[in-house]
Amino acid sequence: MKRALMLVVLLLAGQNVLAADGNAAALPVELTRLLPPPPATGSAEARQDLDVVLATQHARTAAEAAAAKADAERSVFRFADALGVNLQAERLPSTAAFFKRVATLDKAEVKQAKNYWRHPRPAAVSAQVQPLAAEKPDDWSYPSGHATFGYTAAVLLANMLPEKRTAIFARADLYARHRIVMGAHFPSDVEAGRLAGTVLGERLLDDPSWQADYAAARTELRKALALPDEPAM
Repeated sequence: MKRALMLVVLLLAGQNVLAADGNAAALPVELTRLLPPPPATGSAEARQDLDVVLATQHARTAAEAAAAKADAERSVFRFADALGVNLQAERLPSTAAFFKRVATLDKAEVKQAKNYWRHPRPAAVSAQVQPLAAEKPDDWSYPSGHATFGYTAAVLLANMLPEKRTAIFARADLYARHRIVMGAHFPSDVEAGRLAGTVLGERLLDDPSWQADYAAARTELRKALALPDEPAM
């Protein structure tokens, strides 16, 4: 965990330098150069990964399974319960459009990394895994796209709504964990998604081409939550 946190610090430091030079908008995030590789097949780490998936599967309740299935939706509005308000896309068009754009970017970045590592899903590794939904055969496991989106969204939401930062990141943790509950991902996939989402979220905060859409969504969300235009110092 300390190694992972140090990696995030170093990556974000690099991203901030790029932003200060004014080049952040032009430089893509190459996750294959930023993330550690997934556990090697047959390694102790891979076995531990599978053990966690199987233990989670054995312990999951009907309620947890239902919650995990609901979180299969890649939408910022899955965070509504953490914000304490029943937010709906049709009432928040700027927010919906901004995070749809985020989801599209995340998916493209993650797809490149998945195709590079081609790490198999848990059900392809062990017949003991009983996933709650079928995955596309060509959609690989590492890193988790849902976890990446969850943490990218959390970084952005937490900066829009710093008063709710703790609840937002707790919800991102649950959103990511639900991928293990689903039997769709290994813990290492989710951890890689956390790292990727943190980097992508920070990049978007500093990218000039995203600022107008970010500001519109921020204003809309704060108004919907009856928060002041600016958070208290």
